[in-house]
Amino acid sequence: MAPMKRLHSRLNDKGDSDVQSASAAVGSVRGKRVRVSDSRSYLESRSTRRQDDDDDDDGDDGENDGVDQGNSDGNDNDEDDRSETFGGDQALPVEDYAVRRDNGFVDLQDEDMDTQRATQIIRKRNEQLAGNIPAEQGIIESVTCINFMCHNKLHVAFGPLINFIIGHNGSGKSAVLTAITLCLGGKASATNRGQNLKSFIKEGQETAVLIVKLKNQGSNGFQQDIYGDSIVIERQFSRTGTSGFKLKSESGRIISTKKAELEEIIDFFTLQIDNPMNVLTQDMARQFLNNSTATEKYRFFLKGVQLEQLDQDYRLLEESIDTIEQRLYTRDDDIRALKQTADDAAHKLRMSEQHDALRGKINNLGKQMAWAQVEEQEELLRNLDDELESATREIGDAEALEETTGQAYTEAHRLSEEAKEVAASLRQSQEPLREERRVVKEDFDKNKGELLELQTQQRTIRDHLRATEATIVRTEQDILKEQKRLEDANGGEHARRQADIDVAKDDAISAKVRLDDHRSAKPGLEKELLAAKAKAREAGVPIGLKRTEIRQNEDNLQSLMRDQGNQQGGFPESMPILLRAIRNESGFREMPVGPVGNHVRLLKPIWSSILEKSFGGALSSFIVTSKADQDLLSSIMRRVKCSCPIMIGNNRPIDISNNEPDASLDTTLRVLEIDNDLVRRQLIINQAIEQTVLIESRQEARSFMFDGAKPRNVKQCYCLHNERRGWGVRLAFSRGVEPSSSPMPPMIGKPRMKTDSDYQIRRQREDLQHLKRELVDLEQEARAVGQVLLRSEQALFRHDRESKSLQVQVQKAEEHAEMLEDELEKDSAEAGRLDALKAGLAEAEEEKRLNEGSYEDAINSKDKLNETARALKDRLKVFDSEIAEIDVKVKKAAETASRLADARHVALQKKNVAYAGVATAKAQKGAIEGRRAAQENKVTEFASQARQVCSRVPVDRGETADSLDRKLDKLSQDLQRFEREIGASHAELAEEAAEASHAYRVAQKQVEDLKKGARILKLALVDRQDRWRKFRRFISSRARANFTHLLSERGFRGSLRTDHVRRLLDLQVEPDETKSGKGRQTKTLSGGEKSFSTICLLLALWDAMGSPIRCLDEFDVFMDSVNRTVSMNMMIEAARRSIGRQFVLITPQSMNNIAPGPDVKIIKLNDPERGQTSLAFDN
Repeated sequence: MAPMKRLHSRLNDKGDSDVQSASAAVGSVRGKRVRVSDSRSYLESRSTRRQDDDDDDDGDDGENDGVDQGNSDGNDNDEDDRSETFGGDQALPVEDYAVRRDNGFVDLQDEDMDTQRATQIIRKRNEQLAGNIPAEQGIIESVTCINFMCHNKLHVAFGPLINFIIGHNGSGKSAVLTAITLCLGGKASATNRGQNLKSFIKEGQETAVLIVKLKNQGSNGFQQDIYGDSIVIERQFSRTGTSGFKLKSESGRIISTKKAELEEIIDFFTLQIDNPMNVLTQDMARQFLNNSTATEKYRFFLKGVQLEQLDQDYRLLEESIDTIEQRLYTRDDDIRALKQTADDAAHKLRMSEQHDALRGKINNLGKQMAWAQVEEQEELLRNLDDELESATREIGDAEALEETTGQAYTEAHRLSEEAKEVAASLRQSQEPLREERRVVKEDFDKNKGELLELQTQQRTIRDHLRATEATIVRTEQDILKEQKRLEDANGGEHARRQADIDVAKDDAISAKVRLDDHRSAKPGLEKELLAAKAKAREAGVPIGLKRTEIRQNEDNLQSLMRDQGNQQGGFPESMPILLRAIRNESGFREMPVGPVGNHVRLLKPIWSSILEKSFGGALSSFIVTSKADQDLLSSIMRRVKCSCPIMIGNNRPIDISNNEPDASLDTTLRVLEIDNDLVRRQLIINQAIEQTVLIESRQEARSFMFDGAKPRNVKQCYCLHNERRGWGVRLAFSRGVEPSSSPMPPMIGKPRMKTDSDYQIRRQREDLQHLKRELVDLEQEARAVGQVLLRSEQALFRHDRESKSLQVQVQKAEEHAEMLEDELEKDSAEAGRLDALKAGLAEAEEEKRLNEGSYEDAINSKDKLNETARALKDRLKVFDSEIAEIDVKVKKAAETASRLADARHVALQKKNVAYAGVATAKAQKGAIEGRRAAQENKVTEFASQARQVCSRVPVDRGETADSLDRKLDKLSQDLQRFEREIGASHAELAEEAAEASHAYRVAQKQVEDLKKGARILKLALVDRQDRWRKFRRFISSRARANFTHLLSERGFRGSLRTDHVRRLLDLQVEPDETKSGKGRQTKTLSGGEKSFSTICLLLALWDAMGSPIRCLDEFDVFMDSVNRTVSMNMMIEAARRSIGRQFVLITPQSMNNIAPGPDVKIIKLNDPERGQTSLAFDN
């Protein structure tokens, strides 16, 4: 069997390679040459012939139809001839390819008739010519050269039809043509200007850039939706040898940088840049126009119309056909070998069928063995049924225990709630008393403030009274002095008075110094007052915050007591609606899990606030397993107006055994009980709960994290705040290496994780009491700050009052000194001053009486306020006593409630244990059911496999699968002994016979397919060679007729001789059409006549080419003015007859004798910069 497979494989490999190579050859010919057979000039000639069908004879119609039909039914009549030529399945006769291709040149026997027909077509085309139309795509719009040859920047914009580029030598005419060739992918050597790209870079520059813009308009443009109306081709190359292309759209966006894309564009537009007849450089034009021989002209002709390339492709196709047919001859031996192998395998199979009786006994034992295994599995299934019944009884016992513990828990819960209600009632009874006490306390504080203000007024009145008494005393003394002065007016008192004046001035100065010293202390007092006010304001801020915090904790406590046992209070209000909508939705692939908090139970409630804060919105989130479920859940959330985070997870198991810290440490994962693997996996991935350590002591936590090496498998650590109750601290490493510590404020709101509600309530109460104690401390600090503020205000008030007193003293001292000076100057006429002093004394006494009355009123008011303060203080004591009495009752009620809550907790634990017992029993039953289902599936699977062997059969008494297996082994060994004598088992022999027969049939079919493929390829080659001869025939006749027509434009007579046998193309020209004869050789013509004749030849060949662009450099260098003018006009007229073609003609001569038209654009390049403006000559 192995030799047969190898032989079959070899036949397949050979056949596939032959077919692939032949298909590639045909594809190459079809892909590359379609544009040649679609040559526009050839189509124009066929179109013209169709229009003249009514005037042409039947023979012409037949020829035209033959050319136009191509591969259509018009060529079906030639198949018999082709088959006879190739001899059916026989190989092609060994003969020269060119002989078979040319077919004896029988197609060229009527060249004169072909020339006549082509002449008629040209004349009719010229008569019917309506005007040239620019092509919509495939022509050049502009060329730009940067640092190219000797030009910094050269830009030329072309017209769509006829372009003449003129200018002096060095202006860049030939550089434009060279740039077109290089930018469109041509080789540097094809330009005859340099051997590599580096030689084209301007001296002194490192890189050069060439840009050609191609027109790409109309519905037939190249990828018009991508490139737009223009394709910009940019080529950049440097002296280091790098070179690259950029293909850009009309907007300048880079579409591709691959040369393959550029080649696709060139092929699409059939630009034929490497065609020597399509783009004639300066050297090529000179060679073609002046120095080319008949053989060279013929070679130019074949390359220009692409016949030479077609010929090479067809030669390659014929070689592939020869290779296929040669290999077909070697297939007969392979076919015979495969047939012999198939016959041998069939003979062995017939011999093996003689042992069918032994196989029947083996088959019977095999059937019993199959169903014996089924019976063993059915026995295991019955055992699992017994276990399942026992598990059902255990579940009933566990459920009865669960009901008993549930009733006990319900009673304990009722008693606990009643105790809580008693405690809450007592607390509520305190509220009116506390409110009344607060009102009385406000009245007491208000009375106290009024008393302090009255004391200040009293001090002010007393000060004024003292000042008035001093004024009275001073005035009485002044009166006595005045009386004495008047008595001594006539005595020698002048010297004494002068001394008194000096003393008074000294007193005034001393008083002013005291005033200045006193005033200098005021800024310090004002600064102390501002500082005291700032401290008072700062002391008020934490009080407000603390009261807000107390209200929040009171609200949380009330919520916990009200929602005890209801976990949903911590989630949005619309969460129940969302959960109901999720349960009712059937479009989920997998039901979402959430909210996450519903699946998490906190085993250590002390960490509730910190973990709630650290998890954030994750506890309110939902988990899905697909993007479609996420979108559906998001739409449901928008509909019920309940927005929660959505995470996408998967059910793949996650192993964290090597990622956890030491087992002695508490981690977030270890203090949580998570009932859903998807939730557990997401919290591990997103929150790193397996690597978050929990340590209550802040000092121990810092030592654990930051002392010594970084802990293994620890990302962060949470601890309790040692100063702020309810707060936490997060310890971690910022940027992985720097220790960092950040506080964590307490969680505001209801808890979302399942936990011990009684502990939460106790913890909340303790936090509330702690906050209230902190508020009392803050209020005491605020009162102390208020006392400091009051003392500062009083000190400033006393300072201002003393300043006024000192000011008065200064004024009085100055007035006294001035008075003494005035008295000294006065004479006895000043005796009236005594009356003034007496009047002042009377006013001071009156002011004293008024101040005494005001002071007495202040004393009376103070007494009343003191009496009111004593009464309010007594009321406060009464309230404090009543509140303290109720506090004792509240404390007792709270102790009772706490005791009952502990009893409730114990009952709850028992209930949970019973519940867990039910769950365990059900889980065990579920496991048994799973094993039973698996066993049932196994029984079904065994039975299904057994039924594949046979329908159910009884197993002999006392037989088991093992005993049957032993018997089956013995009989199988006997059969194997027989089969070894044959060489293989019956099944193997049957398989080998089937494979050998199949291999023989497949090989026969492959050989037939190869022969059929060879016939198809031969027919295709004959058809294409026939077309090639037709192309050569009609293009030659078209060129001959066109050449004669162009010569007649100037009155010349001549002919174009195409000798395809000797591969020659020559001209016969007679400048004087009046002379007889065939004409003269071009060697006997003058330079202008020779150049004009060659131009006619070039235009005739151009008319047969399919490229949309023709380029010619310096075609008129050897022409005189007459021939040049005629040639120019003739070229313009020929270009106008070439519909949709673009011509680029370069000449160093002026174009004064050519009139520009709408289709003719004359581009004059600027003179070159030579770096020199004048030449200096010696006189």
